[in-house]
Amino acid sequence: MKPPARQRPPHRGIGSERRDAAADEVFPPLTTSLAAFVKDGSDREFRRLIYSFVSLTGFMEANRDYFAAFIGVSSPQLLMMGVIGETPGASVSAIADRLGVSTQFVTTEIGKLIAKDLVSKRSNEADRRGVLLSLTPKGETLLRELGSVRRKINDMTFRSLTEARATALQEILDDLIRDARSAVHELDAPDMRGKKAPTALTNVAQPAGKGRPDGKAAPMRRRSSATNAG
Repeated sequence: MKPPARQRPPHRGIGSERRDAAADEVFPPLTTSLAAFVKDGSDREFRRLIYSFVSLTGFMEANRDYFAAFIGVSSPQLLMMGVIGETPGASVSAIADRLGVSTQFVTTEIGKLIAKDLVSKRSNEADRRGVLLSLTPKGETLLRELGSVRRKINDMTFRSLTEARATALQEILDDLIRDARSAVHELDAPDMRGKKAPTALTNVAQPAGKGRPDGKAAPMRRRSSATNAG
């Protein structure tokens, strides 16, 4: 059965701050205010859903790490080889969009794959500034050698999905990814970028050399080049 048409939640306008304040009165504070997930003042089922996503993601990352090691590449490189294998002549920007990472990250990893003779590039006749990517014979051979291993593990991982459930799941994931992209952009908006909780600011404001038992300054956290705002 095809799931019902998806409806966008109403825009948060007047009264949203009052709802947020009410949500913060309980503890732990609610992590969502969506009516679909808040029952009897609790968002327990929503948190359960998030934990399930985290758990599934961990299992799938473990599988992918094994697949990548099996053919001697990194996990991101395996994903990029997969995209190129599906669409010969793929561009860097197309791969970045498909995987939700930055073009700079894709360019760096593709350079490593070219050095390993797994990917080749040629000029894009339609756009002289870009290149088109394809797997080399060696790259194709490695994916073929991985095939039986990956099929076995994926068959076990997704064996509970029927065709109908898989179709519904894909539609749901497409919508979630679209909304998640908007949410990440929101975090980079001027009024939210770099903000910290008031209590956290007391730690940030400490001079270098304070705030750690060993007297050393806390290391600065850097944003991963593997991801971008979308």
